[in-house]
Amino acid sequence: MFDKIITMWFLFILIGLVPINYRALMALNFSKLFQKASTWQIRFLMMLISILMAFLAAFAFVYIIERIISVIY
Repeated sequence: MFDKIITMWFLFILIGLVPINYRALMALNFSKLFQKASTWQIRFLMMLISILMAFLAAFAFVYIIERIISVIY
Protein backbone atom coordinates (compact mmCIF):
# COMPACT_ATOMS: atom_id res chain seq x y z
CA MET A 1 0.00 0.00 0.00
CA PHE A 2 2.82 2.39 0.79
CA ASP A 3 4.35 1.76 -2.64
CA LYS A 4 1.29 3.16 -4.41
CA ILE A 5 1.16 6.20 -2.16
CA ILE A 6 4.87 6.87 -2.62
CA THR A 7 4.55 6.54 -6.40
CA MET A 8 1.60 8.91 -6.34
CA TRP A 9 3.60 11.48 -4.35
CA PHE A 10 6.52 11.08 -6.76
CA LEU A 11 4.28 11.93 -9.70
CA PHE A 12 2.65 14.87 -7.87
CA ILE A 13 6.01 16.33 -6.94
CA LEU A 14 7.44 15.76 -10.41
CA ILE A 15 4.49 17.36 -12.20
CA GLY A 16 4.30 20.21 -9.71
CA LEU A 17 7.97 21.12 -9.80
CA VAL A 18 8.43 21.19 -13.58
CA PRO A 19 6.61 24.51 -14.14
CA ILE A 20 8.13 26.00 -10.98
CA ASN A 21 11.64 25.11 -12.13
CA TYR A 22 10.89 26.38 -15.62
CA ARG A 23 9.79 29.75 -14.27
CA ALA A 24 12.87 29.91 -12.05
CA LEU A 25 15.14 29.14 -15.00
CA MET A 26 13.56 31.97 -16.98
CA ALA A 27 15.40 34.35 -14.67
CA LEU A 28 18.75 33.11 -15.99
CA ASN A 29 20.24 34.57 -19.15
CA PHE A 30 20.91 31.69 -21.56
CA SER A 31 21.19 33.96 -24.60
CA LYS A 32 24.93 34.34 -24.03
CA LEU A 33 25.42 30.61 -24.66
CA PHE A 34 23.45 30.46 -27.92
CA GLN A 35 23.46 32.24 -31.24
CA LYS A 36 20.99 34.93 -32.13
CA ALA A 37 17.41 33.82 -32.95
CA SER A 38 17.71 30.41 -31.30
CA THR A 39 14.79 30.73 -28.91
CA TRP A 40 13.50 27.18 -29.43
CA GLN A 41 16.88 25.79 -28.40
CA ILE A 42 16.91 27.89 -25.26
CA ARG A 43 13.37 26.80 -24.40
CA PHE A 44 14.24 23.17 -25.04
CA LEU A 45 17.28 23.42 -22.76
CA MET A 46 15.25 25.13 -20.04
CA MET A 47 12.53 22.46 -20.24
CA LEU A 48 15.09 19.66 -20.12
CA ILE A 49 16.87 21.16 -17.11
CA SER A 50 13.59 21.81 -15.30
CA ILE A 51 12.44 18.21 -15.84
CA LEU A 52 15.78 16.89 -14.59
CA MET A 53 15.72 19.13 -11.51
CA ALA A 54 12.13 18.11 -10.73
CA PHE A 55 13.02 14.43 -11.15
CA LEU A 56 15.98 14.72 -8.80
CA ALA A 57 13.93 16.53 -6.16
CA ALA A 58 11.07 14.03 -6.39
CA PHE A 59 13.48 11.09 -6.31
CA ALA A 60 15.24 12.50 -3.23
CA PHE A 61 11.91 12.98 -1.46
CA VAL A 62 10.76 9.45 -2.27
CA TYR A 63 14.12 7.99 -1.24
CA ILE A 64 14.02 9.75 2.13
CA ILE A 65 10.43 8.69 2.78
CA GLU A 66 11.22 5.07 1.87
CA ARG A 67 14.18 5.07 4.26
CA ILE A 68 12.06 6.52 7.08
CA ILE A 69 9.36 3.91 6.49
CA SER A 70 11.92 1.08 6.42
CA VAL A 71 13.30 2.25 9.78
CA ILE A 72 9.86 2.49 11.34
CA TYR A 73 8.60 -0.90 10.10
